[in-house]
Amino acid sequence: MINRGSGFSSLHPWLCFFYFLALLLFAMLFKHPFYLASLLFCTIIFNFFLDRGESLKKKAKFYLLIAAIVIVLNPLFSQRGATILFYLGHRPVTLESMIYGVLFALILLSIMFVFLAYNLVISPDRFLYLFSSFAPRTAFIITVTLRFIPLLQHRLREIISVQKAIGGGEGESKKQKAKEAMEVLNILVTWSLESALQKAISMRARGYGSGKRSSAVAFSFDKRDLFCMSFMAVTGGLALLGGFFGYGTFTVYPSLEAKYPLFNWHFIFFLLFISFPIFMESREWIWWRFIRSKI
Repeated sequence: MINRGSGFSSLHPWLCFFYFLALLLFAMLFKHPFYLASLLFCTIIFNFFLDRGESLKKKAKFYLLIAAIVIVLNPLFSQRGATILFYLGHRPVTLESMIYGVLFALILLSIMFVFLAYNLVISPDRFLYLFSSFAPRTAFIITVTLRFIPLLQHRLREIISVQKAIGGGEGESKKQKAKEAMEVLNILVTWSLESALQKAISMRARGYGSGKRSSAVAFSFDKRDLFCMSFMAVTGGLALLGGFFGYGTFTVYPSLEAKYPLFNWHFIFFLLFISFPIFMESREWIWWRFIRSKI
């Protein structure tokens, strides 16, 4: 048994996994701009609580560039909508197409930021704990695949640094630089294949996948998990139920129209669900600051 702390990441892996699954479902189900903006804001704050925004800073520029491209291109390719703002040549640019581009960009950003937080909370050992009992090979393949690109980047940096240390990588001609790059690629591929083969032989020798797999890390389902599960089930269930009845919808085409007013019971439950990890992380942060002030 391990000491899991008190933040959201310390909850049982199944609770964390279903929370992120619900966030992805909400991002695709609710099209209201205030719902999507609230979801995006909460995921950004959650990422800052998890690692002080380090992962967010690395990916933010690329994500914002994708969102900007979507916002710009959608009005150029879609001529739907009743409110024409201006013309680009003979193509009308409508207000509705611009709003739809913004909504689609919010959906993309929310999903990408949710996955950032997911990668910080659901570590490889937690993922194996969740799925290796009934799908050991699939869980192992997914875990290895998600780790493959960062591992290749790390090994590539090691190879380049070693070559620089022994005087390599100083070719002046393009032919020489291409030759050195091919040598680096050859070393990287050979190293990765050899390491993969050794791990496969080792895991086969240990009987991985031959029977039900136990986890080296024990996660218990305690009273706190039960309380958090009840809270998320009530708020998330009501938010999902309201979504099927039309709450959180926003009609863009042919004209802008919201079916229900923004401030209603559904939005409150939706907001309580998506901000639940922030409350947990804030409580832990305040408690830690209080303890430090007493030292």
